[in-house]
Amino acid sequence: MLNKRRLTILLFINIIIISTITVEYLYFMINRDFILKFIEAQLIGIFFYSVLSTYSLVKNWLDIYIMFLALIFLFLLTRPFMHLFDLVEMINYNEHDWFRIRDNFMFSNFTMNKVNFILIYMLLFLNIGYLIGLKKYFRPFSLKNLKLQYTKYLNPQMGYIFFIIGLFAFLIKVFLYIKLLNNFGYFYLYSGNYTLPIFVRVFDDFFYIGYVIIMINIPNKEKAYIISLIFILLYSTMLFTGMRGEFFTLVFTVIYLLSFLYQWRVKLWQIISVGMSLMILAQFTIVIKFSNVSFENIDLFDMINLFLYSQGVSILILGYFIEFSDYFVNIYSGFRYLISTFISTGYTLFGQYGNRYEMSPETIYSVSDKLQYFTSPDGYYNGAGTGSSFIAEIYGLGGDIFFVAIGSFLLTYLIAYISRKMIYQKYGFFIFLIILPILFWIARAGYIYPIKKYFFALILLFGFIFIYNLVFSKIRKVEGRK
Repeated sequence: MLNKRRLTILLFINIIIISTITVEYLYFMINRDFILKFIEAQLIGIFFYSVLSTYSLVKNWLDIYIMFLALIFLFLLTRPFMHLFDLVEMINYNEHDWFRIRDNFMFSNFTMNKVNFILIYMLLFLNIGYLIGLKKYFRPFSLKNLKLQYTKYLNPQMGYIFFIIGLFAFLIKVFLYIKLLNNFGYFYLYSGNYTLPIFVRVFDDFFYIGYVIIMINIPNKEKAYIISLIFILLYSTMLFTGMRGEFFTLVFTVIYLLSFLYQWRVKLWQIISVGMSLMILAQFTIVIKFSNVSFENIDLFDMINLFLYSQGVSILILGYFIEFSDYFVNIYSGFRYLISTFISTGYTLFGQYGNRYEMSPETIYSVSDKLQYFTSPDGYYNGAGTGSSFIAEIYGLGGDIFFVAIGSFLLTYLIAYISRKMIYQKYGFFIFLIILPILFWIARAGYIYPIKKYFFALILLFGFIFIYNLVFSKIRKVEGRK
């Protein structure tokens, strides 16, 4: 059972820390300066406090919020962490290179300090959102209630059909990506200057959807492990395209799903061992992604450092938003950042979204495209992209801590709701698993993207129900004539 007294104490501690940080932040805004490593130490300390305090409450290292925080650390906090402990210098980067996109540009000391303050507020309000959500929606795990969600519309046979069809589409996509990669280079994959076959575009997602349908029917443990292993091994072919993020997000999703369904209880050293192994595997894919990288003179420690440094690039997006706030930050642009995923989808559906050469600065809505165009127009047209980040999008609404606090709170309150309550509602477990990968990826994705995935899941459900009823009504009519 949840220790509500401890939860209340943790909420109180978070509020005290916020009050202390606010005093420091006001001093910083007045004096426009602060000791960078001091605020970095507080940032990393608050991260570890967040993880350990959550574990003290849920007693599970694979709790959804702890896994979420691990990816927040990977994508947003690794460079401050490396700078704090001088790990950046060990891989031949100087003190300021942890905040670098271009070789000839360095952020101001004010920007670097403010980024750390914003990330601290983000962590603290993420904590508060999850704790309040947990207090309201917590219920003990119930396999029986999950099994009650079984319906004729989401049966295992349908899952296997989708899994196989999607597998063929997925492997064709990987083959075509590798071919494009070899012929035109990595960034060409993001240029929009090619079109995948319609079979691939329509059925590619079926691979994961089929896996989800199989798993929500809760197969026995042995079958679940075999299906999950097959899914991960086949999906690992994506590493050969250089797209590591999509693969490792799904690895996290599968680990969480199995740990949730079969109530794994793992030790911290086991998690660290698996994490280190995944980092080393991920870094080896750099050889494929960038042919000029060699590991001949790099030891395992250097490989892990390089992986952390490269994955921590998402912090730069927030840095640019602060350094060039006049260009990136206002309520109108911020709103467009938030809804950019729906705008691009609408353009695509109505055939109005062309390749990058047909886009202008006025028609670029997403954070990723706008920032890439700002830093390098030629790189933008050649297919490069900076990626996005939820923290930059919510900061971009007005450049204020208020937006960071509200946005962070709502995000983890949503995570608590869908992982503790919605999963036990009809079709809720299916919807949750469709949304989960993007929640794990949100440090590099748009803030509203989970809502888009929610609507996608609803469309899938309506489609399943419609097709099922249509097919079986035809069968009943044929049988009636007999």
